[in-house]
Amino acid sequence: MKKKVIIGIAVLTVLAVVWCAIPRPLVGDSYQLDYIEYQGETIYFHDDSSRAEREEIEALLRTYQRSAVPCRGPWGGDGSLCLTGGDGRRPLHIVLHDGSGGGKPCFMIYSSAEKGGYPIRNGEELLKVLLTTLGE
Repeated sequence: MKKKVIIGIAVLTVLAVVWCAIPRPLVGDSYQLDYIEYQGETIYFHDDSSRAEREEIEALLRTYQRSAVPCRGPWGGDGSLCLTGGDGRRPLHIVLHDGSGGGKPCFMIYSSAEKGGYPIRNGEELLKVLLTTLGE
């Protein structure tokens, strides 16, 4: 009996580690971008004139992944690129900051800063692609 309990705990531990190691999509199919903030400017995506650009950025975000394990992050600094949108259930904020201009590098997605966020895999690459897309 004792051996079965130990084996059961070991199996659950392995499953938990595997579950946490599997990356998750950065955003789901229902994600909709509302606005982007960068260098003191805000780009809104509420009208039809920006629909194509919004859809291009949303499609790009769907190709990236995030960690499954939440953590506290440095939350960017001067020069951060911040994307705000939602998935119909909650707001989602994406902060991308490479550490230039002060602060620590930060590549996170979160719905509540108090709860922490999820690190974005290949966040540096995502930042470069977004800046190119936005014409920076």
